[in-house]
Amino acid sequence: MMIELQGSALMKKSLDALWMRQKTIANNLANIDTPGYKSREVRFEQYLKENGSFEDVPDPEIFINDSTSLREDGNNVDVDKEGVELYRVQIQYEYMIRKLSDEFSNIKIVLTEGRK
Repeated sequence: MMIELQGSALMKKSLDALWMRQKTIANNLANIDTPGYKSREVRFEQYLKENGSFEDVPDPEIFINDSTSLREDGNNVDVDKEGVELYRVQIQYEYMIRKLSDEFSNIKIVLTEGRK
């Protein structure tokens, strides 16, 4: 018997987006000294806002940030911005893992209490 968690598709895609965002930020930071490198960002939440529905949850996508750079070599990675974003993403990821764990705990309670 398969139990579908409420919002499990959204939670899965959110975790995927957060994981992708962590890897993208790490890649940006790894390229801090690469001349001409343009930072990347993951877009996911704005698609949810635009769609207004959680039924067809989109996949997260990586986009190149073509904004100009203050550096002469054309690299536009902002180490401070990336560091803050990485910290924010890690907190969000931990929150989503806890939320998913709570969903499983609730299902376990329902299943074990239902046998009594």
